[in-house]
Amino acid sequence: MRVFAAFVRTEGRSAGIYRADFLLKVVYSVIAMYGVRSLWMALYAQDASMVGCPLDSMITYAMLAVALDIIFYPSALSTAPQNYISGQVRSGRIDTDLLRPMGLQGQLLARNAGAALFGVVWLVFPAWLLGVLFLGMELPSGLIGGIGFAVSGLLSFFILFSLNFLLGMVCFVTTNIRQITMAYSGILTILSGKLIPNWLYPGWMQAVVHVLPFRCIFEIPLNIYTGAATGRQVVEDILLQAAWAGMLFLAGHVVWTKVHGYLAVQGG
Repeated sequence: MRVFAAFVRTEGRSAGIYRADFLLKVVYSVIAMYGVRSLWMALYAQDASMVGCPLDSMITYAMLAVALDIIFYPSALSTAPQNYISGQVRSGRIDTDLLRPMGLQGQLLARNAGAALFGVVWLVFPAWLLGVLFLGMELPSGLIGGIGFAVSGLLSFFILFSLNFLLGMVCFVTTNIRQITMAYSGILTILSGKLIPNWLYPGWMQAVVHVLPFRCIFEIPLNIYTGAATGRQVVEDILLQAAWAGMLFLAGHVVWTKVHGYLAVQGG
C-alpha cells in the first residue's frame, strides 16, 4: 500500500508541473459546457417532448459530462494505460517496469489514480463550480444523489481504467494500437452516454448498450447526479458498476499474467 501511495503522490506532482496546460483545460471545459448548453436549449426550443426530461436536468447532464470528460476520456491523459504501454512496448523499455516492486497493473492504476485525483481537484471541480455559478448547472439531487454520484464516479474510474488496460495488452500483439484506440474512443463516446443519453436511442440499441460496460462510465453517475435514477435504481446501478469493475480488473490481471509469462520466457 505504501508503494501504491508513493506512485499516486509522484504522478499527482507530475501532473501539476504544467500549470498553463491545466488552466487551458479549464477554459476549454467552460467553453464546451456553454456550447452543449446552447445546443440543448436550441433543441428544446424546437421540440421539448422528444427528450423526455426537464431542460435544466438535460443541461446539467450534458455540462457535467463535459467536465468529467477532462479525466474520463480514454486518451486524454499521458498516463492512460494504453498510451503508456504502447510507448513502453515500442521503445523496448517495458522491461524496466518489470523491475519495480509492484506489478504493471498496480503501477498504472496508481499513476492513473494520481493524475485523476489531481484532475478532479484542479480541473473538474473548478469547471463544475463555474457551471453552477454562471451556466445554470444544478446541484446534485439531494445528499443521497451527491454521495451516490461520488461512489458511482469512483467505480466509473475503475471500469474505464480496466478497459484501457485491456486495450493496452493488445500492444503486445500489434505493437501499434493508434487506429484501434481511435475506434475504441468512438465506440465509448457513442455508447457511454457522454454525447447523447442512451435513453434517446432506439429500443434495440438500448438493449445492446445495457449488456455492455460502457454506460457505467458516464450515464450511470450522471443519472444519479441529476436524479434520473433514484432509490432502488441507484443501488442496482452502483452494484452493476461494482460487478463490472471487479470482472474487468480481474480480466486485466489474468491477461497480464499470461503476457508477463510470455515475456519472461522470451527474455530468458
